[in-house]
Amino acid sequence: MEQPLVSVVLPTWNRAAYLPRAMESVLSQDYERLELIVVDDGSTDGTRQAVEAFEDRRIRYMRTPANRGVSAARNAGIRRACGEYIAFQDSDDVWLPGKLGKQVRVLSACADSVALVYHPMSRSTERGERRMIPDDGIPMADRSGRLFEKLLRRNYIGAPAICVRRAALTGPEGVGVFDTGMPILEDYELLLRIARRYEIAYIDEVLIDTFQLGGGTNADPRKGITAHAMLAGKYREELKQLGLYEARLGQLREFGRLVHAEQLAEDVIGRYCER
Repeated sequence: MEQPLVSVVLPTWNRAAYLPRAMESVLSQDYERLELIVVDDGSTDGTRQAVEAFEDRRIRYMRTPANRGVSAARNAGIRRACGEYIAFQDSDDVWLPGKLGKQVRVLSACADSVALVYHPMSRSTERGERRMIPDDGIPMADRSGRLFEKLLRRNYIGAPAICVRRAALTGPEGVGVFDTGMPILEDYELLLRIARRYEIAYIDEVLIDTFQLGGGTNADPRKGITAHAMLAGKYREELKQLGLYEARLGQLREFGRLVHAEQLAEDVIGRYCER
């Protein structure tokens, strides 16, 4: 029986210095039946040359005419994908040996009711700090199965750690792709949609090293306020059933006060949560 093809979607923007390391960690996996779709999101550095330096027929390079953001870039890669499964890599991260093969074996052994498999990942900052996602505060019993309510309380799955059935995204029963209207937390928003409909499997082994570089969109607290308000509004009824809705709005207001964006917090709460 032929192994399933995995489409690895790697969006990148002006990360030519890091990109070869990220690509090599994918291409050197012991699971070889993959296509690596590099989506160059309007880079102005040597990204194309960095990709062309690899002589590997599994690489698919595509370039967007202008920088449209990570969600649009990932969606472009998903549309191009031919694989039964889809995995995501970031241009500054490193897959550890055996990652893809282990995920394919687990997902292939699961029923179709299981949409994705993930694992812990380490995250390092430029200051040398390192943490684990999920951390020790997440019980093992909460790491697999029906996770929608648990993830609604707190996200502990990173997009670079997942391998998902393409049908769960774009098939007749799929939940769709990344929401390009989200300023950040687009991966969390998609995970909630997946977890609402499907089960999730877990491998208890760190299989990727991720790096949080400076200058990313996640560093902008105003985008975080807007994104969390959008999520609170979208899942208002579910949060109310869990007794979390008012507390979530209170947290938004408090964070707005701490970063001197009180008016923004009130504006987005009014726009997304109280209409």
